[in-house]
Amino acid sequence: MAFAKITSTLLVGLWWAILVACEDQNVTEVNSGSQQHKEPDFPTPEYILPCSRNDPKIEACFFNTLAHIQPYLVKGIPELDVPPIEPLVIPELKMENGQGPVRVRAIFTNITTIGPGNYSISKVRVNISSYRFDLHLSLPKIEIHGSYDINGNVLLFPIQSQGDFWALFGDVKAIARMQGVEEVKDGVRYMKISRLLIDFSLGRARFRINDHLNGNNVIGQAMNQFLNQNIKEIIEEMRPAASASIAKYFKDFLNGVFTQLPLKVWMHDA
Repeated sequence: MAFAKITSTLLVGLWWAILVACEDQNVTEVNSGSQQHKEPDFPTPEYILPCSRNDPKIEACFFNTLAHIQPYLVKGIPELDVPPIEPLVIPELKMENGQGPVRVRAIFTNITTIGPGNYSISKVRVNISSYRFDLHLSLPKIEIHGSYDINGNVLLFPIQSQGDFWALFGDVKAIARMQGVEEVKDGVRYMKISRLLIDFSLGRARFRINDHLNGNNVIGQAMNQFLNQNIKEIIEEMRPAASASIAKYFKDFLNGVFTQLPLKVWMHDA
């Protein structure tokens, strides 16, 4: 009798749970630790082309999603606090390279970048179960100007300079490798980028600086000539530091976006 009573109690409880779950088919239960949260559906904004976790061609879907959002990124997405990327304005980038023939500490400020809106994506690799995304991008040309403050040595040439700079990079190839983790806030799941690695190569490059610190046109002309004559060696030496600095900026930038986009917005069956 006791066994029958326990069994009937369990069946009633199970039946009640099923009825409750069926009352609203437009919610998703999310496990967070020992608690369960009910996650509502969200409207899909016009700039998002959602993908499906179970899509056998998920990489092609994300490729189309990135192509779809490009014109919106160029103009900016105010509701996500995303400024226009054409031109892209970066308040500050810090770089430091303490090894090799190029040992400098540089701070670039008030950076305006023209050309990033013309990016094209050649390849997308996705492992959605681990939130791993690899993007291969190319840009025909990037023009940058802003202010700089550099101290150090370049190929045994001592440098201490402050002023304005201009740079032109052509045939830019870049690979971005992103690792995401799932987070729950107020019962809603989001993806946060835990790691972002960027590597790049340049087909051609040119620099021009206007040295305010030395106040000597001869020194400025000599440094411009020196930089452009040794541009390949300088870029190769500074590439790891530049990649790390750029990755840090875009990791913070992208996390600001993803923390406002629930997973279900851009992956409907998440």
